[in-house]
Amino acid sequence: MAKRKAFLHVGLDDRSADFLDAALELHGHALADLGVKRPATSAEEMFRAAIEIRREHRAWGYDRAEVEGAWSRICRRGYKGKDTLVFSQPLLADATPDQIALLLDALAGFKVHVVVTVAAPDTWSDPDLDLGAILDRWTKAVGKPGRVHVVVVPPDRGRKAVWKAFGKIVGFGTASLPLDGVGKPLVERPQRLVSIERQEALRELGRRWEHQVASREVDVHGDLTDLCDNGCAVADPQELIHSSDQALNDALRELERLARRNDTLSTRVVELERKRRKLRRRENDPSVA
Repeated sequence: MAKRKAFLHVGLDDRSADFLDAALELHGHALADLGVKRPATSAEEMFRAAIEIRREHRAWGYDRAEVEGAWSRICRRGYKGKDTLVFSQPLLADATPDQIALLLDALAGFKVHVVVTVAAPDTWSDPDLDLGAILDRWTKAVGKPGRVHVVVVPPDRGRKAVWKAFGKIVGFGTASLPLDGVGKPLVERPQRLVSIERQEALRELGRRWEHQVASREVDVHGDLTDLCDNGCAVADPQELIHSSDQALNDALRELERLARRNDTLSTRVVELERKRRKLRRRENDPSVA
């Protein structure tokens, strides 16, 4: 009996394919009819599973109890039935070998494939990111380079091409599964003003990534030369200043909204605690009004 397949999209964390999980959720019923299942109940659950595996819950403001067991619960759900499983969480791309082993242990019995989406480096990119090392770690973990799939995001970061490539890898068509209902990332990353030297470093980083992918026997979708075609032109400083100012303004407004929301929740917690104590006193002493 052939093993069931599981496809794990792990990023990179460059916002180029964050929409994949939302697309899988949006078209969950249609994909189920095609024998493809997204076991995570929400993006939040998959996020908690990722920071559990990466042991980064404190950095993200979570208690251990809030993330413990998240990944195993998702996988147990996936074991039910005969569907092909799909997961998406870009925070997992740079997982360590031990973390990858823990991740895959919960998928024992599945033929696991890994999908790495990568866009040309931009002004937010880590200049020390070693794409080759990431591919090597995942290749060693899944056993065969043919089970590691690299999707090169086009320079315009067009979602449709990435979605189509992902569907081809997993085994479903996307023509009848539009992305119209898939929103943008929660936080946009505007281009930053950098020096000409930094721009040249970005070109060199893109060329290095191109070579690292080409020199490995992984399954490539898209044009590797696109890794050098994005973010390489020196942007208009005035335009960047305007976009950065707007982004800062939006961030401050969002911070204020969250602060007010936090105050509201704190007030509600205090009020609920007061009511709880009052109810407890009533239970212990019926004469309390």
